[in-house]
Amino acid sequence: MKVRKHRIFYIILVVLMIIDVYSIFNAGNPNSIIRNIVPDPGWDFLITAIISLLIVVNVGIMSSLNGNATDPVYLSLLENKAYIEKLREKGKNDQEIALSFISKLNESNLGKKIAYRKAIKYLKRI
Repeated sequence: MKVRKHRIFYIILVVLMIIDVYSIFNAGNPNSIIRNIVPDPGWDFLITAIISLLIVVNVGIMSSLNGNATDPVYLSLLENKAYIEKLREKGKNDQEIALSFISKLNESNLGKKIAYRKAIKYLKRI
């Protein structure tokens, strides 16, 4: 199902990009195909801007669907899943596991806070 959604969004992205490139290079052209839909060439800039905005929204949706697959915190927690399960058997909760995880990072305080929040969120799923 997830692969199907990605294919649909990629197809929509390609179609929108083709239309956008065409509208960019034919803005104001009286013989453009867009004249069949919108006869006034004054609207070409707005049409191109709307199509470009749709491309940005589509890319945003595609990146949010990708989600955890590329997050280094999530991938690191998955690699250490067996160790996390051992810690849980010893009675450690998610907060303690997340603290031990971020103590090993070479990040600034802000980076550690972000990683801690992500680790808590992902530990609830594992």
